[in-house]
Amino acid sequence: YPIKYEIKLYCHRHLAGCEPLGNARMLKAVVKKMVRQDHWLFLGWSKDRFGFASAIVGFIKMLFNQGIGRVPNPLNGGTVFIRPGTTDQDVYDEIFFGKEYDLDLGNPHFIVDAGAHIGLSSVYFACKYPNATIVALEPEKSNYEMLVRNTRRFANIKPMCAGLWSRKAHLRIQNQNVETWSFRVVEDVSGQGIPAVGIADVMAEHGITHIDVLKIDIEGSEVEVLRHSASWIGAIGALIIELHDRFQPGCTEALENAVRGYQYDKSHSGESDVITNLRKVAA
Repeated sequence: YPIKYEIKLYCHRHLAGCEPLGNARMLKAVVKKMVRQDHWLFLGWSKDRFGFASAIVGFIKMLFNQGIGRVPNPLNGGTVFIRPGTTDQDVYDEIFFGKEYDLDLGNPHFIVDAGAHIGLSSVYFACKYPNATIVALEPEKSNYEMLVRNTRRFANIKPMCAGLWSRKAHLRIQNQNVETWSFRVVEDVSGQGIPAVGIADVMAEHGITHIDVLKIDIEGSEVEVLRHSASWIGAIGALIIELHDRFQPGCTEALENAVRGYQYDKSHSGESDVITNLRKVAA
């Protein structure tokens, strides 16, 4: 990448007071001509959020880091990894700027993050609730690899390359050629696909009878999960769920049926419905 050397030279000259700020336009023209489209999108996105100097430094580091971007984690002063020019940037915005999961959830001890994508939501929970155990489920391989990279410094996050389903099963990706946050799965009856687990399986594996926070963002598979939730729905302290009726009709209806017979508080945060304080209605 010859561009990284031109950028480094510009940075040295600018910091030494030898380059006027007006030359930024010249640098921009050079960069846009030589850099890949996804890297250019990352550079512009970073500049808008972290400032010009940080964006340039981050861009250079990305070039030396096999094309993986490293951006600030505002909760702990560390960093997280994203794939440049992808929807990873949108997920970062939703979580760290939009604060979709900045909710009053008390002091949770056990959190399940189903549809963890590249792990940014799990990292957010781990920073906000350092004493909680977080089980992060992600079925798609490339997303899971990023999840592991983002969570390896958090001992309380337990990554699982698995999907959430009504029970133990195997799944396959239905729509490979989509953005990384939009993968949808169907059951693979051959038994050779991606492992899947049910909520009851997660609870049994970890020896618990209560999940303080269950976050579900699984692109329509919530229908299958919620339609078989009678045995565990009462053991959930807070349910944060994004419904995808546009992909799989019946998601909203499945949620309404799952919590029928319970009193609860309901609110919205970003694209998620938030259900808390579930209480069984007396017969």
